This record gives sequence, C-alpha cells and structure tokens, in this order.
Amino acid sequence: MALTVAQLISDVAREVQDETHVRWTRPELLDYFNAAQRTFAEQRPDQLVQELDLSISGWRHELAPNVHTLMDITNNGNTARKRITKTDLWVLDATLPGWRAQAPQREVLHFMHDIRSPREVLFYPPAVAGTVVRSVVQLAIADLVDESEAPSIPERWMDALRHFVLFRAWSKDAEYGGNKELAASHLMLFNQILGVQSKAANEMAPAM
Repeated sequence: MALTVAQLISDVAREVQDETHVRWTRPELLDYFNAAQRTFAEQRPDQLVQELDLSISGWRHELAPNVHTLMDITNNGNTARKRITKTDLWVLDATLPGWRAQAPQREVLHFMHDIRSPREVLFYPPAVAGTVVRSVVQLAIADLVDESEAPSIPERWMDALRHFVLFRAWSKDAEYGGNKELAASHLMLFNQILGVQSKAANEMAPAM
C-alpha cells in the first residue's frame, strides 16, 4: 500500500514523539514535505521525466501547468505513430512564410520549441483539433495545500522524503540535546538514498 502524505506526517510525528502536534503542527510538517519535494526535484530531476500525450489544435500549443520542461516531441499519437522532428522556426518561416494559415492536418511533421518561450510549442502543419502527439516532459513540482493531496514525487521515493521532513523537524530545536546530530543523520540518509539509487541506475545503464 502506498505511503500517503497524511501517513508520512503521522509517522514523523510519532518518531519525534509529538503525536498530538504540540511542537510540530501538521501544517508545519506539510510545509516541510513541500520543501522535501522541491529539494528532491533539484537533486533528481531525472525521476520527474515521463511520456505524456498532448492534445493539440492549430499551429501553437501552450504547455499545461504541470509541465516544467519540454524535452522532446517524439511521434504522432495515431495508428501510424510517425516520428515528429524538431526544426527551427526561422527555417520554416523562410521556406513557407504562410505556413500558419495552412489547412489543419491530422498528422504533424515538425515541432518548434524555443527556450526563450519555454511554455510554447509550435507545430507544422497546423493540426486538426484533438490531434494527439507524444511528448517527453519533466513534470513540475506543485506544493500541496492539503495533506490529502497526492504528491508530485514518485511513490518509491516517499521514504527518502520522510527523512528530509525529519531533518527539518529536528533542525527546529537543533540547540537541544542531540537534535542537531539527529537532523544531520536524517539529511545524510535522504542524500544517501538519492545517491545510492542514482549510482545503481548508472551501473545498470547500457554502455554507449
């Protein structure tokens, strides 16, 4: 059974011996969880990459808020699934200056994406409304406003995030007893889990 955010917060409260949330409130622990997600995204952006179908219309598409970075448009989503190649806007404008006004088609040949307009993707030829293309994106991290919401991080990394939340919790009272050492140990475990997983992934990767 997947570890939910609410369960993670309860587990942390039990470990810091504050199950009634006198010292660490649940909203405060949720803030720590959001910080854990953001830190994870900075250290392991590769774990937020996934394939996503985009439903497009016309020659211009605006990426959804849950997409942080467009990495590629790979193919059409129809039965033929023909490859879509990237081209430069200036090339298309020079060779086919009126391409934006062309009749919409059910299959896309090229896409254009400029990092200066990161949320905009252009398609040639213009697409019939509802045309589906396959993309590779890095998902955005969304701060949770309620602990009943689903996290942005893949389920298998929830235990790592728990260690980060414990690091933040113990850091609150770092001047007392061994809390500073406890905080440091949980931060080390968080980084170790991310590092061990990354090392294992690299070891299993095929040689180029």
